[in-house]
Amino acid sequence: MISSVDSPCTAPSLTADGAATACDQAGTITYELSDVLGVITPESVTLSENQGSTNSVNLDLNDTDTDTLSEASQEALDQNLAIVVDGRVLSAPVVKDVLSSSPLTLMFETASEAEQVAADLMATTTP
Repeated sequence: MISSVDSPCTAPSLTADGAATACDQAGTITYELSDVLGVITPESVTLSENQGSTNSVNLDLNDTDTDTLSEASQEALDQNLAIVVDGRVLSAPVVKDVLSSSPLTLMFETASEAEQVAADLMATTTP
């Protein structure tokens, strides 16, 4: 990800892998994205058992997707890495370490945000 701006976004959903402008799912943040670093499809998506304290979603990945994520996160260290689902940015966390194992845990500020992300990821075939 190159940059983001908190402003109404009217860009169409992404349909290509190159650099582009994209919106968050609510249409309230505009992202400038660089080229796609990789595509992964979780084998399973689950909420952590104790949402009251963790607010997290677990993604089980196969070996190929784990390798793809490891390479992408290596390239994005100390930068935002956009998670795009159905052409919209779901989240763009800062990568603080290489993500090299499965399951991958995504942490969120609230339980409702974690629940929404899990639902969105479970509803699509190409996260």
